[in-house]
Amino acid sequence: MSDRHASLRAALRRCVAAPLAVAFLAFGTASGEPSRAFAAAPSFVSEQVFSVGFGKIAEVYLLPVAIDQLALDGLKGLTGIDPSVKVERDGSTVRLYVSGTLTAEFGAAAGNDPGAWAALTTRVIDRARLYAPVLGQATPERIYQVVFDGVTSGLDGYSRYTGLQRATTERAQREGYGGIGISLEIVNGRTLIRDVLPRGPADRSGVRDGDQLLAIDGDLTTRLGEGEMRDRLRGPTGSVVTVTLARDGSAPRRIPVRRERVVPGTVSASAVDQVGVLKVDRFNATTASTLRDSVASLRQGAGKAGLRGYVLDLRGNPGGLLDQAVAVADLFMRRGRIISTEGRHPDSRQRIEATPDDIIDGQPLVVLVDGRSASSAEVVAAALQDSGRAVVVGASSYGKGSVQTVTRLPNDGELFLTWSRIYTPAGYTLHRQGVQPTICTSRAGQEDAAALLSDLRNGRAISMSQLVGWRARAADDEQALARLRETCPWKEHEPELDLKVALMLLAEPGLYQRAAALSVVNTVAER
Repeated sequence: MSDRHASLRAALRRCVAAPLAVAFLAFGTASGEPSRAFAAAPSFVSEQVFSVGFGKIAEVYLLPVAIDQLALDGLKGLTGIDPSVKVERDGSTVRLYVSGTLTAEFGAAAGNDPGAWAALTTRVIDRARLYAPVLGQATPERIYQVVFDGVTSGLDGYSRYTGLQRATTERAQREGYGGIGISLEIVNGRTLIRDVLPRGPADRSGVRDGDQLLAIDGDLTTRLGEGEMRDRLRGPTGSVVTVTLARDGSAPRRIPVRRERVVPGTVSASAVDQVGVLKVDRFNATTASTLRDSVASLRQGAGKAGLRGYVLDLRGNPGGLLDQAVAVADLFMRRGRIISTEGRHPDSRQRIEATPDDIIDGQPLVVLVDGRSASSAEVVAAALQDSGRAVVVGASSYGKGSVQTVTRLPNDGELFLTWSRIYTPAGYTLHRQGVQPTICTSRAGQEDAAALLSDLRNGRAISMSQLVGWRARAADDEQALARLRETCPWKEHEPELDLKVALMLLAEPGLYQRAAALSVVNTVAER
């Protein structure tokens, strides 16, 4: 990998491309511990949290911003906690009212200085908490949430703040957490071990799926809530937790397990009709490496007979880490552009090309997408489609074409800020447009896989070049956008139809090549 590629990928590691609908399971932080300065969950509101947040918005947000207006929007959010609180600005004066009475006046911070507005925001909040009992009893986390909700409401739909609890959850989903690699299930009052991570700490220690968890470090699970059990199992990497287990009426056994960094699995693999099927649920820190290992396992399992192609299933994939999306696309591409991004910050303007490596040695590849395939999943689908490396089957994807950079704030909350737009190798933006499949399975009345391929065989499938004009205008032309989206509207349909089409397509090499040729289009606009 070149030094330039390494620096670009390092910049991408700070970014995610995930829509608001992403939901993560509750885990601990990646390190298992909160920031030391905030470990005691202070009752005061920290100016530092606002200073870092406001400063980052001014530095990296996609468009120039008026920090003074955003800060005032944030202060107005305090009404969401205590309706008696009202903040107004009159020229160079900021006024605080509680129950209709003028409580304090402050000189507005000078200009657009993030630090000065952070200091003023904190002063207003501190004064308001003295005179407004409901606000005074609110936790700092609740206050950070409503203030940053007000701040980001003036940005775009993907910029957001997540508080400590949710941020811990999302970090663990992206980056991993200190734990032993199991899930828990409560069945008829019994706590059962599920989803033991292969070769993980619990697996190597002899913990098995279906074991009953009786105690954690000697404390009976019958006396612990599900959240408390989860927290007891997770902690700093290298530390030891002792679990007491029973199975099939046998005597309980105590097993010490050393915690390690555990990254939730995102890839599952199987072989169907001599085709490797790779399902990617989302993109986290180990998705690309796990996908590479999965392909190696499938190839080894196929033996001398081999596999005739692969299906990369991205349906329902809401996105995740952008650097992992780039790495996954690169696994299958020997050359060509993977992604371009454009933003205000110099580091947000990137061009990334594929490196000469293809883990399936040029074998046919079909990518499945649907209306829930978003952002990072769309990056992969578009790169493989535009380069002619894969045939995309399914329904038009979500259409989330922006990149968010994630800032970890001093309270361990996180601020997601849109800092660039994504452009596909063909030059069109994914924003609202999404990826249109070469073979659409979602049109009304199209429920037969053989009939869909018959359209392709007889030249009735839509050529991707027909979409170029609509794509070029869709960013600013609602009519062009509507026509584009209507070419393959997303709707609920039989999930097996997509896979049937893919398997039948891979069974006919000539037909696959025809579909792959349709996918290659001229560049909409060089970027």
